[in-house]
Amino acid sequence: MIERASPADLAALLNGAATLSRSGNRTAATAALLTAVDLAPDDRTAHRRLAAAYAVGGDTASARAEYDRFIARLEVAGSFEAAITERAYAAALFAPRPAPITRRQGRLTADQAFALRRVAVVIVAIAATVAAMFAAGAQIFASGGPL
Repeated sequence: MIERASPADLAALLNGAATLSRSGNRTAATAALLTAVDLAPDDRTAHRRLAAAYAVGGDTASARAEYDRFIARLEVAGSFEAAITERAYAAALFAPRPAPITRRQGRLTADQAFALRRVAVVIVAIAATVAAMFAAGAQIFASGGPL
C-alpha cells in the first residue's frame, strides 16, 4: 500500500525532478515524478510535470495518457470543472503546431510585381497631390488676401 505524501515530501520530489531534468537526467526526473504522482495522486502539478517530462522526451503518447489518466481521476472524484480545465489545457498543449513561415528566396511572382507597381503609382500620385496643395497654399498666403 502506498502512503500519502506530506507537502514537504511532494515538494522535495518535484524540486528534485526539476533539478534532475535541468542536469539532463530525464530518466531519473521521470522516475521522481512517477513517485510524486503515486504519493500524491490528486496533485495537478505532479501530473502536469510528469506529462511534460514525457513530452520533452518525445513520448507524446505517454504524455497524453498521463493527462487522460488525471482527467479521468478528476471526473471520478466529481471535480468536473477541474476536469474541463485540464482537458482544455491538454488540448492546447497537444494542438498541432502550424508550419513555420519561411522566407522564400528569389524573385517576386508576376502578381506580386504588378501589385507592387500599383502601390508605387499610388504613392507617387499622393505625393504629387500633396505637393500641389502646398504650392497652391503658398500662393494664397503670399497674396495676403482673404481666404
